[in-house]
Amino acid sequence: MVITHVPILPRFILLILTDDTEEILVALTPKDAVLFDLYTSLAERLASGARTAVDLVTGPIEGRSDLAKRIGKIETEADELLGKIIRRVNDMFVTPYDRGDLQQLANYLDDAMDALEEATDLVILHGVGQFPQGTIELVDAARRLAELTASSMPRLKTLKDLDHYYVEADRIEDEGDRIHRRITTLLFGGDFDAMTILRVASVINLFEDSLDEMARVARTIRTIALKES
Repeated sequence: MVITHVPILPRFILLILTDDTEEILVALTPKDAVLFDLYTSLAERLASGARTAVDLVTGPIEGRSDLAKRIGKIETEADELLGKIIRRVNDMFVTPYDRGDLQQLANYLDDAMDALEEATDLVILHGVGQFPQGTIELVDAARRLAELTASSMPRLKTLKDLDHYYVEADRIEDEGDRIHRRITTLLFGGDFDAMTILRVASVINLFEDSLDEMARVARTIRTIALKES
């Protein structure tokens, strides 16, 4: 028996060729569209977390704890969505795209949210005071890429009109890398003591990690699109 799947937008069909060449077409149920909605919801949680992270690094120190707790709740919601996505993908007899790519895509989205949550949690645990110059710009880059990811994710279903997303994701990631290097250079420039360097660097590195994971999201979607073209 040979099994293939043929994309027929907006749905997919499963084509089964039996030994006697009989062809049976089995349409995937409309409820499978829920999978794409779950990805969009996960990306929206990421964008919400990134906006809250910007509020944390730009707002008063006394308000940081509440904002970090809010991000923690968003991260928990993201974990729940990840679980739903992975279970749904694993339970599908045939997936709309490569099963491994779909699993990886969900994990990258969740990893980006995890990095944001860990960074803001460490701000509280380490008692970080003032951030070095460039920190706000780095976190804002994460916000912009998260919001771009969220606004682009609904097009995962069709894989159309995503070129701008790919280009912008690469550009924002590169921008974040440059900002991160400047912050690191500043930290090791002699104006900070060793403990401050360790505490702040751990936070800054996690913000950059979140950006990197979001860029991997874009590259994974681009890989899916290439496979489906």
